[in-house]
Amino acid sequence: RFGSSAQAGAPRFGSSAQVGPPRFGSSAFFFALLPLSALGHSLLTLPSSKNAGNASVASLPPGTHFALASFGIIDKAFFDGDHGLTPWTRPGEFDHVLARDLIPGHPQFLHPCGCNAGGPAGCAGVDVAVGFGETTLGAAPGVPPRVTPPKWERGGERETGWNAFANHGGGYLYALCRRATFDACRDAHFPGGPAGADEAQKEAYLRCVWDCFESTTLEWVPDSQRVQYGDDACTYVEMNALEKTGRDGRVWRYVPVPDYTQVTLKKEGRCTWESVRRFSSDAAEEKFEASFGSSDVCDTGPDAHNPKKWNFVDRVRVPDDIPTGEYLLSWRWDAFMADQMWTNCADVEIVPSSSDPAEPVVP
Repeated sequence: RFGSSAQAGAPRFGSSAQVGPPRFGSSAFFFALLPLSALGHSLLTLPSSKNAGNASVASLPPGTHFALASFGIIDKAFFDGDHGLTPWTRPGEFDHVLARDLIPGHPQFLHPCGCNAGGPAGCAGVDVAVGFGETTLGAAPGVPPRVTPPKWERGGERETGWNAFANHGGGYLYALCRRATFDACRDAHFPGGPAGADEAQKEAYLRCVWDCFESTTLEWVPDSQRVQYGDDACTYVEMNALEKTGRDGRVWRYVPVPDYTQVTLKKEGRCTWESVRRFSSDAAEEKFEASFGSSDVCDTGPDAHNPKKWNFVDRVRVPDDIPTGEYLLSWRWDAFMADQMWTNCADVEIVPSSSDPAEPVVP
């Protein structure tokens, strides 16, 4: 379902990002003082996300990596008053209403693109990183880069990926929303800007924007999951993806590497090596063993809880019946071993298939 396009001249909130690679300030070192191994943070890396994630994120200083991966966290997410009933126990069912009402007096703002604060003013695409190709560094100091969004051919297959600074198992999925509809939700429900919105406006806005993304959940390409070492596209491990059906019949994929003792103690998912299908090279196998242990290790390898050197990559199908133009791709991770979840977005452009008749691109 796609809503009407935002009208010309509608207000745009937030300033433009500067062109060029991100430049991080020295205060990022503050994050290095935090107990990093105990914190589960993650981010969309492929395509480059609106919160400055990319496949090279593991090469950044740990404090900067952690700061970027903090964007889009919902720190408390569980069902029926039980912290053990984490989001992955009911994939997709923890919604913006539950996030808002879970902790009395402390509403959380669950947005498909993630936020850097508890309200819409800190959300990607709403009041920061508004423009197509603009990004934000969230809590990290510095100058955010401007990226060139990829062109996705309608009806084709494209790669997506994300990075876990710390692993909590569970699973993830991707969805698309047309940028015109995304902006129209904001302009209709935040006429005075997101910072001054009341609770009724916030609720109506979130219903609008979640409906947009959930109308176009992307399908997985079979046999396409792999674990890639950093940004090295030649060093990877092909995995047999484990899948789970969630709310409204949407198919989620398990995190390909289980969290520490997730299988042995919690009996959820399967051991790491049970998913391994093929290594791209001997070097890939050596790096994988160094991170996750040999084939007789289930889920207690050195990096089982901190697989931050790796990106989890999949291929998704681009629908062949959606209008061309600018879109936002949303990634959502519902954790299992912690009562948390994450969301991020990336800009993409949907272009005609080579087999399509010629048509103008919808702005």
